[in-house]
Amino acid sequence: MTALAPPPSSEDQDERPGLSRPHPAMARGIGLRVLALIVLFSSMVTLVSTLAQLGLDYSHDLRQIEGRLDDIGRSNLTSLSVAVWNVDSEGLRVQLEGILRLPDMQRLEVRETTPGVSNPLLVVVGGSGGQAILARDYVLRYDDRGTVREVASLRAEASLEGVYDRLREKVVVILVAQGLKTFLVSLFTLYIVHRLITRHLVAIAQFFSRYDSHGSGPELRLNRTQPRQPDELDQLVDAFRAMSLGLESAYRELAGANAELEWDIAERQARERELQQALDRLAAANRELERFAFVASHDLQEPLRSIVSFAQLLSRHYAGRLDARADEYIGFVVTAGKRMHALINDLLAYSRLDQDGNAFQRVSAARACASALENMTDSIRESGAIITVADLPEVWGDEIQLMQLFQNLLSNAVKFHRPGQSPRIEVTVERMDGVWRFGVADDGIGMMADGSDPFEIFRRQHPAHAYPGTGVGLAICKRIVQRHGGAIWVESRPGQGTTFRFTLPVI
Repeated sequence: MTALAPPPSSEDQDERPGLSRPHPAMARGIGLRVLALIVLFSSMVTLVSTLAQLGLDYSHDLRQIEGRLDDIGRSNLTSLSVAVWNVDSEGLRVQLEGILRLPDMQRLEVRETTPGVSNPLLVVVGGSGGQAILARDYVLRYDDRGTVREVASLRAEASLEGVYDRLREKVVVILVAQGLKTFLVSLFTLYIVHRLITRHLVAIAQFFSRYDSHGSGPELRLNRTQPRQPDELDQLVDAFRAMSLGLESAYRELAGANAELEWDIAERQARERELQQALDRLAAANRELERFAFVASHDLQEPLRSIVSFAQLLSRHYAGRLDARADEYIGFVVTAGKRMHALINDLLAYSRLDQDGNAFQRVSAARACASALENMTDSIRESGAIITVADLPEVWGDEIQLMQLFQNLLSNAVKFHRPGQSPRIEVTVERMDGVWRFGVADDGIGMMADGSDPFEIFRRQHPAHAYPGTGVGLAICKRIVQRHGGAIWVESRPGQGTTFRFTLPVI
Protein backbone atom coordinates (compact mmCIF):
# COMPACT_ATOMS: atom_id res chain seq x y z
CA MET A 1 0.00 0.00 0.00
CA THR A 2 1.18 3.54 -0.79
CA ALA A 3 0.98 6.69 1.29
CA LEU A 4 -1.89 9.14 1.49
CA ALA A 5 -1.47 12.88 2.05
CA PRO A 6 -4.57 15.08 2.27
CA PRO A 7 -5.00 17.71 -0.49
CA PRO A 8 -2.41 20.53 -0.07
CA SER A 9 -4.90 23.41 -0.28
CA SER A 10 -7.06 22.01 2.47
CA GLU A 11 -4.11 21.09 4.68
CA ASP A 12 -2.43 24.47 4.18
CA GLN A 13 -5.52 26.12 5.52
CA ASP A 14 -5.46 23.78 8.53
CA GLU A 15 -1.84 24.68 9.26
CA ARG A 16 -2.51 28.45 9.50
CA PRO A 17 -2.67 29.80 13.03
CA GLY A 18 -5.90 31.19 14.41
CA LEU A 19 -9.53 30.35 13.71
CA SER A 20 -10.35 32.92 11.03
CA ARG A 21 -11.18 30.19 8.50
CA PRO A 22 -12.47 27.17 10.44
CA HIS A 23 -12.64 23.75 8.87
CA PRO A 24 -16.10 22.55 7.80
CA ALA A 25 -15.92 19.96 10.60
CA MET A 26 -15.67 22.87 13.04
CA ALA A 27 -18.54 24.75 11.42
CA ARG A 28 -21.13 21.98 11.26
CA GLY A 29 -19.69 18.78 12.72
CA ILE A 30 -18.08 17.60 15.92
CA GLY A 31 -16.46 21.00 16.62
CA LEU A 32 -19.79 22.79 16.75
CA ARG A 33 -21.23 20.18 19.10
CA VAL A 34 -18.12 20.37 21.31
CA LEU A 35 -18.45 24.16 21.45
CA ALA A 36 -22.14 23.92 22.30
CA LEU A 37 -21.53 21.34 25.03
CA ILE A 38 -18.68 23.35 26.56
CA VAL A 39 -20.77 26.54 26.57
CA LEU A 40 -23.77 24.71 28.00
CA PHE A 41 -21.78 22.99 30.75
CA SER A 42 -19.82 26.13 31.61
CA SER A 43 -23.02 28.17 31.71
CA MET A 44 -24.60 25.68 34.09
CA VAL A 45 -21.53 25.75 36.35
CA THR A 46 -21.45 29.57 36.20
CA LEU A 47 -25.14 29.77 37.03
CA VAL A 48 -24.87 27.40 40.00
CA SER A 49 -21.72 29.09 41.37
CA THR A 50 -23.25 32.55 40.87
CA LEU A 51 -26.41 31.57 42.73
CA ALA A 52 -24.33 30.14 45.55
CA GLN A 53 -22.19 33.30 45.74
CA LEU A 54 -25.26 35.54 45.68
CA GLY A 55 -26.81 33.52 48.46
CA LEU A 56 -23.72 33.89 50.59
CA ASP A 57 -23.48 37.65 49.88
CA TYR A 58 -27.15 38.17 50.63
CA SER A 59 -26.85 36.34 53.93
CA HIS A 60 -23.76 38.39 54.84
CA ASP A 61 -25.44 41.74 54.05
CA LEU A 62 -28.58 40.69 55.90
CA ARG A 63 -26.53 39.79 58.98
CA GLN A 64 -24.82 43.19 58.84
CA ILE A 65 -28.17 45.03 58.78
CA GLU A 66 -29.47 42.91 61.64
CA GLY A 67 -26.28 43.71 63.54
CA ARG A 68 -26.86 47.45 63.11
CA LEU A 69 -30.41 47.06 64.37
CA ASP A 70 -29.07 45.13 67.37
CA ASP A 71 -26.56 47.94 68.00
CA ILE A 72 -29.41 50.49 67.98
CA GLY A 73 -31.18 48.46 70.66
CA ARG A 74 -28.05 48.23 72.78
CA SER A 75 -26.71 51.81 72.38
CA ASN A 76 -29.54 54.27 71.76
CA LEU A 77 -32.61 53.21 73.69
CA THR A 78 -31.63 54.88 76.99
CA SER A 79 -30.84 58.32 75.49
CA LEU A 80 -34.00 58.18 73.41
CA SER A 81 -36.07 57.33 76.51
CA VAL A 82 -34.64 60.39 78.36
CA ALA A 83 -35.47 62.69 75.43
CA VAL A 84 -39.05 61.38 75.34
CA TRP A 85 -39.44 61.79 79.15
CA ASN A 86 -38.21 65.34 78.94
CA VAL A 87 -40.39 65.97 75.87
CA ASP A 88 -37.26 67.08 73.98
CA SER A 89 -38.47 66.63 70.43
CA GLU A 90 -35.51 68.44 68.88
CA GLY A 91 -32.99 66.34 70.76
CA LEU A 92 -34.95 63.25 69.88
CA ARG A 93 -34.89 64.20 66.17
CA VAL A 94 -31.15 64.87 66.28
CA GLN A 95 -30.52 61.42 67.73
CA LEU A 96 -32.77 59.75 65.19
CA GLU A 97 -31.10 61.54 62.27
CA GLY A 98 -27.74 60.33 63.59
CA ILE A 99 -29.03 56.77 63.59
CA LEU A 100 -30.50 57.28 60.10
CA ARG A 101 -27.00 57.92 58.74
CA LEU A 102 -26.12 54.29 59.35
CA PRO A 103 -25.89 52.25 56.11
CA ASP A 104 -29.19 50.93 54.73
CA MET A 105 -31.32 52.69 57.43
CA GLN A 106 -34.47 54.09 55.81
CA ARG A 107 -36.96 55.26 58.46
CA LEU A 108 -37.12 55.79 62.25
CA GLU A 109 -40.25 56.50 64.22
CA VAL A 110 -40.63 57.27 67.98
CA ARG A 111 -44.23 57.29 69.33
CA GLU A 112 -44.94 58.26 72.96
CA THR A 113 -47.06 55.70 74.82
CA THR A 114 -47.25 57.28 78.34
CA PRO A 115 -50.79 56.83 79.71
CA GLY A 116 -52.88 59.96 80.24
CA VAL A 117 -50.98 62.18 77.80
CA SER A 118 -53.46 64.15 75.67
CA ASN A 119 -51.00 65.04 72.91
CA PRO A 120 -48.47 62.20 72.66
CA LEU A 121 -45.07 62.92 71.16
CA LEU A 122 -44.40 61.59 67.60
CA VAL A 123 -41.08 62.07 65.82
CA VAL A 124 -40.42 60.49 62.37
CA VAL A 125 -37.23 60.78 60.32
CA GLY A 126 -36.65 59.29 56.87
CA GLY A 127 -39.35 57.92 54.59
CA SER A 128 -40.67 54.76 52.94
CA GLY A 129 -38.64 53.72 49.92
CA GLY A 130 -40.14 50.40 48.82
CA GLN A 131 -41.56 47.08 49.85
CA ALA A 132 -38.21 45.40 50.61
CA ILE A 133 -37.52 46.39 54.23
CA LEU A 134 -36.29 44.83 57.44
CA ALA A 135 -38.10 46.35 60.49
CA ARG A 136 -37.46 46.10 64.22
CA ASP A 137 -39.67 47.41 67.09
CA TYR A 138 -38.25 48.48 70.48
CA VAL A 139 -39.87 49.56 73.80
CA LEU A 140 -38.43 52.74 75.39
CA ARG A 141 -38.44 52.65 79.22
CA TYR A 142 -37.47 55.42 81.73
CA ASP A 143 -36.33 54.84 85.34
CA ASP A 144 -38.35 57.43 87.39
CA ARG A 145 -36.70 57.32 90.86
CA GLY A 146 -36.65 53.54 90.94
CA THR A 147 -39.86 53.03 88.99
CA VAL A 148 -39.37 51.83 85.40
CA ARG A 149 -42.02 53.31 83.16
CA GLU A 150 -42.80 52.49 79.50
CA VAL A 151 -42.72 55.88 77.79
CA ALA A 152 -42.55 55.21 74.01
CA SER A 153 -41.96 52.75 71.17
CA LEU A 154 -39.25 52.89 68.54
CA ARG A 155 -39.67 51.41 65.06
CA ALA A 156 -36.54 51.13 62.96
CA GLU A 157 -36.79 50.20 59.27
CA ALA A 158 -33.79 49.21 57.13
CA SER A 159 -34.12 49.08 53.34
CA LEU A 160 -32.99 45.99 51.42
CA GLU A 161 -32.88 47.85 48.08
CA GLY A 162 -29.19 48.58 48.56
CA VAL A 163 -28.55 44.89 49.14
CA TYR A 164 -30.45 44.01 45.97
CA ASP A 165 -28.64 46.69 43.97
CA ARG A 166 -25.27 45.35 45.08
CA LEU A 167 -26.38 41.79 44.20
CA ARG A 168 -27.53 42.89 40.73
CA GLU A 169 -24.24 44.61 40.07
CA LYS A 170 -22.36 41.55 41.22
CA VAL A 171 -24.51 39.30 38.97
CA VAL A 172 -23.72 41.44 35.95
CA VAL A 173 -20.01 41.47 36.74
CA ILE A 174 -19.88 37.70 37.35
CA LEU A 175 -21.90 36.80 34.26
CA VAL A 176 -19.92 39.06 31.98
CA ALA A 177 -16.61 37.81 33.35
CA GLN A 178 -17.66 34.16 33.29
CA GLY A 179 -19.25 34.45 29.86
CA LEU A 180 -16.12 35.98 28.39
CA LYS A 181 -13.97 33.36 30.05
CA THR A 182 -16.28 30.57 28.83
CA PHE A 183 -16.25 31.90 25.29
CA LEU A 184 -12.46 32.16 25.18
CA VAL A 185 -11.97 28.74 26.76
CA SER A 186 -14.49 27.21 24.35
CA LEU A 187 -12.81 28.71 21.32
CA PHE A 188 -9.44 27.54 22.51
CA THR A 189 -10.80 24.05 23.24
CA LEU A 190 -12.44 23.95 19.83
CA TYR A 191 -9.19 24.95 18.18
CA ILE A 192 -7.29 22.26 20.08
CA VAL A 193 -9.93 19.63 19.19
CA HIS A 194 -9.73 20.67 15.57
CA ARG A 195 -5.94 20.61 15.50
CA LEU A 196 -5.62 17.29 17.28
CA ILE A 197 -8.72 15.35 16.21
CA THR A 198 -11.34 16.65 13.80
CA ARG A 199 -9.12 17.61 10.88
CA HIS A 200 -7.61 14.13 10.96
CA LEU A 201 -11.07 12.58 11.17
CA VAL A 202 -12.03 14.56 8.06
CA ALA A 203 -8.90 13.32 6.29
CA ILE A 204 -9.75 9.74 7.31
CA ALA A 205 -13.34 10.18 6.08
CA GLN A 206 -12.11 11.55 2.75
CA PHE A 207 -9.75 8.62 2.44
CA PHE A 208 -12.57 6.17 3.17
CA SER A 209 -14.70 7.80 0.46
CA ARG A 210 -11.93 7.13 -2.09
CA TYR A 211 -10.88 3.75 -0.73
CA ASP A 212 -10.71 0.91 -3.26
CA SER A 213 -11.04 -2.57 -1.85
CA HIS A 214 -8.98 -3.88 -4.79
CA GLY A 215 -5.87 -2.59 -2.99
CA SER A 216 -4.89 -0.13 -5.73
CA GLY A 217 -5.40 3.04 -3.66
CA PRO A 218 -2.91 4.94 -1.47
CA GLU A 219 -2.09 4.04 2.12
CA LEU A 220 -3.79 5.93 4.95
CA ARG A 221 -1.43 8.38 6.64
CA LEU A 222 -2.10 11.45 8.78
CA ASN A 223 -0.21 14.68 8.12
CA ARG A 224 0.83 15.52 11.67
CA THR A 225 3.74 15.44 14.06
CA GLN A 226 4.08 11.92 15.33
CA PRO A 227 3.57 11.76 19.13
CA ARG A 228 6.05 9.96 21.37
CA GLN A 229 3.51 7.29 22.22
CA PRO A 230 0.89 6.03 19.72
CA ASP A 231 -2.49 7.55 20.50
CA GLU A 232 -6.10 6.70 19.52
CA LEU A 233 -5.69 8.08 15.98
CA ASP A 234 -2.65 5.85 15.44
CA GLN A 235 -4.68 2.90 16.70
CA LEU A 236 -7.46 3.81 14.24
CA VAL A 237 -5.00 4.00 11.34
CA ASP A 238 -3.39 0.68 12.32
CA ALA A 239 -6.79 -0.95 12.66
CA PHE A 240 -7.82 0.28 9.21
CA ARG A 241 -4.60 -0.96 7.66
CA ALA A 242 -5.21 -4.40 9.14
CA MET A 243 -8.83 -4.25 7.97
CA SER A 244 -7.81 -3.19 4.46
CA LEU A 245 -5.37 -6.11 4.22
CA GLY A 246 -8.18 -8.45 5.23
CA LEU A 247 -10.56 -6.82 2.73
CA GLU A 248 -8.06 -7.12 -0.11
CA SER A 249 -7.47 -10.77 0.70
CA ALA A 250 -11.21 -11.38 0.98
CA TYR A 251 -11.77 -9.55 -2.32
CA ARG A 252 -9.27 -11.76 -4.09
CA GLU A 253 -10.90 -14.86 -2.63
CA LEU A 254 -14.34 -13.51 -3.53
CA ALA A 255 -13.21 -12.78 -7.08
CA GLY A 256 -12.03 -16.38 -7.42
CA ALA A 257 -15.23 -17.68 -5.89
CA ASN A 258 -17.28 -15.48 -8.23
CA ALA A 259 -15.43 -16.85 -11.22
CA GLU A 260 -16.11 -20.41 -10.07
CA LEU A 261 -19.73 -19.49 -9.33
CA GLU A 262 -20.18 -17.99 -12.80
CA TRP A 263 -18.77 -21.17 -14.30
CA ASP A 264 -21.10 -23.28 -12.13
CA ILE A 265 -24.08 -21.08 -13.08
CA ALA A 266 -23.27 -21.35 -16.76
CA GLU A 267 -22.90 -25.12 -16.46
CA ARG A 268 -26.12 -25.39 -14.45
CA GLN A 269 -27.99 -23.26 -16.99
CA ALA A 270 -26.72 -25.52 -19.76
CA ARG A 271 -27.92 -28.58 -17.82
CA GLU A 272 -31.26 -26.88 -17.17
CA ARG A 273 -31.65 -26.18 -20.88
CA GLU A 274 -30.85 -29.80 -21.64
CA LEU A 275 -33.31 -30.93 -18.94
CA GLN A 276 -36.02 -28.61 -20.27
CA GLN A 277 -35.48 -29.93 -23.76
CA ALA A 278 -35.73 -33.48 -22.42
CA LEU A 279 -38.93 -32.55 -20.54
CA ASP A 280 -40.36 -30.99 -23.69
CA ARG A 281 -39.53 -34.13 -25.63
CA LEU A 282 -41.03 -36.26 -22.85
CA ALA A 283 -44.19 -34.14 -22.77
CA ALA A 284 -44.49 -34.39 -26.53
CA ALA A 285 -43.95 -38.16 -26.31
CA ASN A 286 -46.61 -38.41 -23.58
CA ARG A 287 -49.06 -36.43 -25.67
CA GLU A 288 -48.29 -38.63 -28.65
CA LEU A 289 -48.63 -41.74 -26.50
CA GLU A 290 -51.98 -40.55 -25.11
CA ARG A 291 -53.14 -39.76 -28.63
CA PHE A 292 -51.96 -43.19 -29.79
CA ALA A 293 -53.72 -44.88 -26.86
CA PHE A 294 -56.90 -42.97 -27.62
CA VAL A 295 -56.77 -43.71 -31.36
CA ALA A 296 -55.77 -47.33 -30.82
CA SER A 297 -58.48 -47.87 -28.21
CA HIS A 298 -61.08 -46.16 -30.34
CA ASP A 299 -60.09 -48.05 -33.47
CA LEU A 300 -59.99 -51.37 -31.61
CA GLN A 301 -63.56 -51.06 -30.38
CA GLU A 302 -65.22 -51.66 -33.76
CA PRO A 303 -63.50 -54.99 -34.67
CA LEU A 304 -63.80 -56.10 -31.05
CA ARG A 305 -67.55 -55.49 -31.09
CA SER A 306 -67.74 -57.61 -34.24
CA ILE A 307 -65.79 -60.44 -32.60
CA VAL A 308 -67.94 -60.36 -29.47
CA SER A 309 -71.16 -60.10 -31.49
CA PHE A 310 -70.29 -63.06 -33.72
CA ALA A 311 -69.11 -65.10 -30.74
CA GLN A 312 -72.41 -64.43 -28.99
CA LEU A 313 -74.30 -65.43 -32.18
CA LEU A 314 -72.33 -68.68 -32.30
CA SER A 315 -73.14 -69.31 -28.66
CA ARG A 316 -76.84 -68.53 -29.15
CA HIS A 317 -77.46 -70.47 -32.41
CA TYR A 318 -75.00 -73.34 -32.17
CA ALA A 319 -74.95 -74.09 -28.48
CA GLY A 320 -75.52 -77.85 -28.02
CA ARG A 321 -74.98 -78.62 -31.70
CA LEU A 322 -71.27 -78.94 -31.28
CA ASP A 323 -69.48 -80.88 -28.61
CA ALA A 324 -69.07 -79.60 -25.05
CA ARG A 325 -65.50 -78.45 -25.64
CA ALA A 326 -66.61 -76.23 -28.56
CA ASP A 327 -69.27 -74.63 -26.33
CA GLU A 328 -66.60 -73.99 -23.69
CA TYR A 329 -64.28 -72.40 -26.20
CA ILE A 330 -67.04 -70.13 -27.51
CA GLY A 331 -67.75 -69.07 -23.89
CA PHE A 332 -64.07 -68.26 -23.43
CA VAL A 333 -64.15 -66.09 -26.54
CA VAL A 334 -67.24 -64.18 -25.37
CA THR A 335 -65.83 -63.62 -21.85
CA ALA A 336 -62.44 -62.52 -23.16
CA GLY A 337 -64.10 -60.20 -25.66
CA LYS A 338 -66.23 -58.56 -23.00
CA ARG A 339 -63.19 -58.17 -20.74
CA MET A 340 -61.22 -56.71 -23.66
CA HIS A 341 -64.07 -54.28 -24.33
CA ALA A 342 -64.08 -53.11 -20.67
CA LEU A 343 -60.29 -52.79 -20.77
CA ILE A 344 -60.39 -50.60 -23.89
CA ASN A 345 -63.10 -48.39 -22.38
CA ASP A 346 -61.05 -47.89 -19.20
CA LEU A 347 -57.95 -47.17 -21.26
CA LEU A 348 -59.91 -44.56 -23.20
CA ALA A 349 -61.13 -42.97 -19.97
CA TYR A 350 -57.57 -42.93 -18.56
CA SER A 351 -56.08 -41.35 -21.68
CA ARG A 352 -58.76 -38.62 -21.86
CA LEU A 353 -58.67 -37.50 -18.19
CA ASP A 354 -56.76 -34.28 -18.86
CA GLN A 355 -58.55 -33.53 -22.14
CA ASP A 356 -62.09 -34.08 -20.90
CA GLY A 357 -61.61 -32.41 -17.50
CA ASN A 358 -63.77 -29.41 -16.66
CA ALA A 359 -62.48 -26.06 -15.36
CA PHE A 360 -61.96 -26.04 -11.60
CA GLN A 361 -64.49 -24.31 -9.37
CA ARG A 362 -65.74 -24.42 -5.79
CA VAL A 363 -67.50 -27.78 -5.47
CA SER A 364 -68.96 -29.81 -2.62
CA ALA A 365 -67.05 -33.00 -1.89
CA ALA A 366 -70.17 -34.24 -0.07
CA ARG A 367 -72.26 -33.84 -3.23
CA ALA A 368 -69.60 -35.63 -5.34
CA CYS A 369 -69.53 -38.53 -2.87
CA ALA A 370 -73.35 -38.68 -2.79
CA SER A 371 -73.45 -38.89 -6.61
CA ALA A 372 -70.94 -41.75 -6.51
CA LEU A 373 -73.08 -43.62 -3.96
CA GLU A 374 -76.19 -43.09 -6.10
CA ASN A 375 -74.39 -44.64 -9.10
CA MET A 376 -73.50 -47.65 -6.92
CA THR A 377 -77.02 -48.29 -5.62
CA ASP A 378 -77.30 -51.80 -7.11
CA SER A 379 -73.89 -53.06 -5.94
CA ILE A 380 -74.43 -51.60 -2.46
CA ARG A 381 -77.84 -53.33 -2.18
CA GLU A 382 -76.51 -56.65 -3.45
CA SER A 383 -73.52 -56.67 -1.06
CA GLY A 384 -75.43 -55.24 1.93
CA ALA A 385 -72.67 -52.69 2.44
CA ILE A 386 -72.96 -50.26 5.34
CA ILE A 387 -71.34 -46.94 4.37
CA THR A 388 -70.91 -43.96 6.70
CA VAL A 389 -69.79 -40.60 5.33
CA ALA A 390 -68.39 -37.72 7.40
CA ASP A 391 -69.32 -34.08 6.87
CA LEU A 392 -67.19 -33.42 3.78
CA PRO A 393 -66.00 -29.85 2.97
CA GLU A 394 -66.05 -27.74 -0.17
CA VAL A 395 -62.93 -27.98 -2.34
CA TRP A 396 -61.57 -26.48 -5.55
CA GLY A 397 -61.80 -28.93 -8.42
CA ASP A 398 -63.74 -30.81 -11.09
CA GLU A 399 -66.94 -32.25 -9.60
CA ILE A 400 -67.28 -34.99 -12.26
CA GLN A 401 -63.74 -36.26 -11.67
CA LEU A 402 -64.15 -36.06 -7.88
CA MET A 403 -67.30 -38.14 -8.19
CA GLN A 404 -65.34 -40.66 -10.28
CA LEU A 405 -62.57 -40.69 -7.65
CA PHE A 406 -65.00 -41.51 -4.82
CA GLN A 407 -66.84 -44.06 -6.99
CA ASN A 408 -63.67 -45.97 -7.89
CA LEU A 409 -62.46 -46.12 -4.27
CA LEU A 410 -65.89 -47.07 -2.91
CA SER A 411 -66.36 -49.70 -5.65
CA ASN A 412 -63.05 -51.30 -4.65
CA ALA A 413 -64.12 -51.27 -0.98
CA VAL A 414 -67.41 -53.01 -1.88
CA LYS A 415 -65.80 -55.47 -4.32
CA PHE A 416 -63.00 -56.71 -2.06
CA HIS A 417 -65.14 -57.59 0.98
CA ARG A 418 -64.77 -60.76 2.99
CA PRO A 419 -66.88 -63.70 1.74
CA GLY A 420 -70.17 -64.10 3.58
CA GLN A 421 -69.81 -60.76 5.40
CA SER A 422 -71.45 -57.42 4.61
CA PRO A 423 -68.73 -54.80 4.08
CA ARG A 424 -68.45 -51.78 6.41
CA ILE A 425 -67.00 -48.70 4.75
CA GLU A 426 -66.21 -45.31 6.29
CA VAL A 427 -65.43 -42.04 4.45
CA THR A 428 -63.54 -39.57 6.69
CA VAL A 429 -61.83 -36.19 6.36
CA GLU A 430 -59.54 -34.07 8.54
CA ARG A 431 -57.75 -30.76 8.04
CA MET A 432 -53.97 -30.65 8.51
CA ASP A 433 -51.13 -28.46 7.20
CA GLY A 434 -53.25 -26.56 4.68
CA VAL A 435 -54.84 -29.64 3.05
CA TRP A 436 -57.91 -31.80 3.51
CA ARG A 437 -56.91 -35.42 4.10
CA PHE A 438 -59.69 -37.78 2.98
CA GLY A 439 -59.90 -41.46 3.82
CA VAL A 440 -61.92 -44.39 2.44
CA ALA A 441 -61.53 -47.31 4.87
CA ASP A 442 -63.03 -50.82 4.61
CA ASP A 443 -62.87 -54.07 6.57
CA GLY A 444 -62.26 -56.25 3.54
CA ILE A 445 -59.58 -58.74 2.53
CA GLY A 446 -56.74 -56.21 2.46
CA MET A 447 -53.71 -56.06 0.19
CA MET A 448 -50.34 -57.76 0.26
CA ALA A 449 -47.31 -55.45 0.58
CA ASP A 450 -45.15 -56.93 -2.21
CA GLY A 451 -43.37 -53.69 -3.11
CA SER A 452 -45.39 -53.10 -6.28
CA ASP A 453 -47.24 -49.83 -6.92
CA PRO A 454 -51.01 -50.47 -6.63
CA PHE A 455 -51.68 -47.29 -8.64
CA GLU A 456 -49.74 -48.52 -11.68
CA ILE A 457 -52.00 -48.94 -14.71
CA PHE A 458 -53.16 -52.55 -15.32
CA ARG A 459 -51.70 -53.56 -11.92
CA ARG A 460 -53.91 -56.21 -10.28
CA GLN A 461 -53.63 -57.56 -6.75
CA HIS A 462 -56.01 -60.49 -7.29
CA PRO A 463 -56.80 -62.83 -10.23
CA ALA A 464 -59.47 -61.72 -12.70
CA HIS A 465 -61.64 -64.83 -12.26
CA ALA A 466 -61.93 -64.11 -8.50
CA TYR A 467 -62.43 -60.34 -8.60
CA PRO A 468 -63.32 -58.89 -12.02
CA GLY A 469 -61.76 -55.64 -13.17
CA THR A 470 -59.25 -54.12 -15.58
CA GLY A 471 -56.63 -52.72 -13.14
CA VAL A 472 -57.14 -49.18 -14.41
CA GLY A 473 -59.37 -47.76 -11.65
CA LEU A 474 -56.64 -46.90 -9.13
CA ALA A 475 -54.45 -45.43 -11.89
CA ILE A 476 -57.38 -43.13 -12.80
CA CYS A 477 -57.71 -42.15 -9.11
CA LYS A 478 -54.05 -41.21 -8.96
CA ARG A 479 -54.25 -39.02 -12.08
CA ILE A 480 -57.37 -37.26 -10.77
CA VAL A 481 -55.74 -36.51 -7.40
CA GLN A 482 -52.54 -35.30 -9.06
CA ARG A 483 -54.54 -33.05 -11.39
CA HIS A 484 -56.09 -31.48 -8.28
CA GLY A 485 -52.69 -30.85 -6.67
CA GLY A 486 -52.86 -33.62 -4.08
CA ALA A 487 -51.35 -37.01 -3.27
CA ILE A 488 -52.83 -40.49 -2.78
CA TRP A 489 -51.55 -43.55 -0.94
CA VAL A 490 -52.80 -46.80 0.55
CA GLU A 491 -52.55 -48.34 4.03
CA SER A 492 -53.37 -52.06 4.13
CA ARG A 493 -52.49 -55.48 5.52
CA PRO A 494 -53.86 -58.82 4.33
CA GLY A 495 -57.06 -59.76 6.16
CA GLN A 496 -57.23 -56.44 8.06
CA GLY A 497 -58.95 -54.13 5.60
CA THR A 498 -57.67 -51.32 3.39
CA THR A 499 -57.62 -47.54 3.76
CA PHE A 500 -57.05 -45.30 0.77
CA ARG A 501 -56.04 -41.75 1.70
CA PHE A 502 -55.74 -38.72 -0.55
CA THR A 503 -55.27 -34.97 -0.03
CA LEU A 504 -56.84 -31.92 -1.65
CA PRO A 505 -55.78 -28.28 -1.03
CA VAL A 506 -57.86 -26.15 1.36
CA ILE A 507 -59.55 -23.18 -0.32
